[in-house]
Amino acid sequence: MRRTVLLAALVLLAVASAHAQVALYVTSSSDHLSSVATGLALSGGTYQEQYTSFWTSGIGGGVTLNFLPLGPVKLGFDLRGSTRPGTIGADTAMGGFKVGFNPPLIHLKPYVQVSGGYVATRTVNISTSPSNPGQTVGGTFNNQYAAWEVIGGIDYPLVKFVDLRLVEVGGGSGLSILGSTSTPNISLFTINTGIVLHF
Repeated sequence: MRRTVLLAALVLLAVASAHAQVALYVTSSSDHLSSVATGLALSGGTYQEQYTSFWTSGIGGGVTLNFLPLGPVKLGFDLRGSTRPGTIGADTAMGGFKVGFNPPLIHLKPYVQVSGGYVATRTVNISTSPSNPGQTVGGTFNNQYAAWEVIGGIDYPLVKFVDLRLVEVGGGSGLSILGSTSTPNISLFTINTGIVLHF
C-alpha cells in the first residue's frame, strides 16, 4: 500500500514538474507602513509607546513556480523578498499562492496572490532617556512582524521570455512577534514595478 501511494505521488510530482514554468523577477519596491512602534517616550508623566507611518523604497525580487496550467489560468507558488535599506527602512520575506490569467484576446497577464511571511522595520528611536527625560535615546528602533498580504498585478509581454511588470499593488497587515501585547498591528501597502523572466 505504501509503495502504491509513494509511486502515485512520484508520478504526480513528475507530471507537475514537466509542466512547471519558472519565472524570476526583479522589481523596484515601495512600501507604506502604518502604526509602526518607534520607542517609549515620556508623555504626561508616564512612558507611552510612540508610533509612526512612513514610505520606504528599495529593491525586491522573487521566483514563481507555475505548477498547474488550466487553459488560460495558471496556479503557482511564489517566494519573494525585498529590502529597503537605511535607518528608516523595511525588509520582507513572503511566500504564497498565485493565480495568473492569460486572456486570449488581451495582451496583458493579470494575476492575484495571497502571501504570508515576515516583515522587519527600522525607524529612528525616539525613546526618552531614563537618565535625562529631556533627551531622546536616538539610534535605530527595530520591529519584527508576522505578516500577510493580498497582491494583484499586471504583466505585459515584451518578448517570448520577458514581461514588463507594469504595476503590482498589495495590502495587508502584520502582528508583532516581539511578545509585546500593547503593540498594535501594522498596516502594509505595497506598490512595485519591474521585469519578469520566464524559463
